[in-house]
Parts: sequence; structure tokens; C-alpha cells
Amino acid sequence: MDCVCNRSAGFYTARSGGVFMSSPGLQGLRPWMIQRISAVYIAFYIIYLVIVFTVDSPLNSDDWVRWVATPYNNIAIGLFLIAVLWHAWIGVRDIILDYVPNVVVRLLVLMLLGGTVIGSGLWGIKALFVVATQ
Repeated sequence: MDCVCNRSAGFYTARSGGVFMSSPGLQGLRPWMIQRISAVYIAFYIIYLVIVFTVDSPLNSDDWVRWVATPYNNIAIGLFLIAVLWHAWIGVRDIILDYVPNVVVRLLVLMLLGGTVIGSGLWGIKALFVVATQ
């Protein structure tokens, strides 16, 4: 299949006129930069957790709830959750866009991935909210 590519508009169109990819925001510097920034936050937060839990680890569930319920930890965990989900979305989305050639299957897999990411995010935020309001 011959492909006439118009990368500046973000479209890949075949001679038959079919559109394979239709959003210019799906590629380029912005997703790359978001993934790098989220990776830096994830790395620093994991280092922070290792240090904190090495020095003074919560021993029981009440200690864990108190630790998570403190405002700084709750916000940091929320940002960590957002960073991990955003990082995962960009990485897996790029793999799907690169290796799933069928448009219908690609859209279904992207919708499933998007639903999973959104559902995981909502579940995590709800859990943080419940702990913070106890």
C-alpha cells in the first residue's frame, strides 16, 4: 500500500483516501517532554519514598493512614498517580500507534487503554480522598 504522508498536518493518508492517524497532538515534542518530566518526578518520588521508609517506616495500618493523610504526602501521592498514569498513557499509546496497523482495532485498543487509565486515576483519587477525610 502506497502512503502519501503529510506530517505537518499530522495525517497519514493512503491513496484510497483513508486516514490512519488524525491528530497532530499525538506526536512530536510535547508528548516526549511530558513523558520525560513525569519520569523525573516518578524517579525523585521513589527516591524520597526509599529514604523516608528506610528512616521511619509506618509499622501498622493506623501509621500508614496517618502518613498518607498528611497534606504534603497526600498531594505528592496524587501527583505521583497522575505522573504514572500520564507516563503510561503516552508510552503505551505510542506502542499501539506504531504496531497496530488496523484502524478499528487501534481505536478499540486505545479506548480500552483510555478507560483503564481514567478508571485507575479515579479509583486512586477516590482512595486518597477517603484517607484524607478520615
